[in-house]
Amino acid sequence: MPSMRDDLGEWRAGYDPAECSGCRLLVSALRRTALGHGCTHLIRRDFSVAFPGDANEVFATFRSFLQALAHAGRRKLRVAYPSAPALTPDETLPLAIVAAAQAGDEALFEAHLCWLALPEARHAVAITARALAAALAAHGQ
Repeated sequence: MPSMRDDLGEWRAGYDPAECSGCRLLVSALRRTALGHGCTHLIRRDFSVAFPGDANEVFATFRSFLQALAHAGRRKLRVAYPSAPALTPDETLPLAIVAAAQAGDEALFEAHLCWLALPEARHAVAITARALAAALAAHGQ
């Protein structure tokens, strides 16, 4: 299973995030949350399967990341419906920032952060993105 960190170099070469199980999980949870299904049993079950033993902690970290984005975002993210096969550009940007954090590529991380968050509130997004990246990496995602 490819991880976000392993496939960071392929982002520029037409990488398909649907190949990464962690990416699919985050996009699915993002879409469901955007539709108002933030704490459904389906999302919690998906996290329980992907992160046995740490599902609640990883889910809380993910929710913190989304809250930081909602507070600091330059604009409202546009997401597709949960069953849509293709990702929107706004869905790939949070994945890219998490992948850059996992890879330790500070220049790329900061570049994505500039597009994603307002200058005065970037710190919260940076902290939560790095925390989510660490949580995913701890489980091989």
